[in-house]
Amino acid sequence: MPIGPYKKGLPTMSRKKKFDLTGLVHQGYLKDGQKLVFVSDPAKACTVMKQPNGEFKVYVGPQGKGEVMTVHAFAQKCLGTEPPDHAAKWLRTEGKPGQAPATLFELWHAEDDIPMAA
Repeated sequence: MPIGPYKKGLPTMSRKKKFDLTGLVHQGYLKDGQKLVFVSDPAKACTVMKQPNGEFKVYVGPQGKGEVMTVHAFAQKCLGTEPPDHAAKWLRTEGKPGQAPATLFELWHAEDDIPMAA
């Protein structure tokens, strides 16, 4: 299937985009200091944290004694193995009143032209 625009009103194929936690913060989907939880065990949590170089990663553990890591590394730590699917599918936001929790994968693809498969 060719990549590019089709007839007016039909969705277009988007190029594969790289996951970027920093981009999700800049787009307003996440905030610095926001808590994220592991999908299958909400007791395993991390916090979105801005790094000195301006990038965002997740902070895991008690304040001052934890470690900074990527989303992929946190998902791998929680699973005990390499994630079987994209690591962004294993972390979600906490639901707020009137707002359902969303996985990072859902937030990452929120503005795609083509609906995601479940």
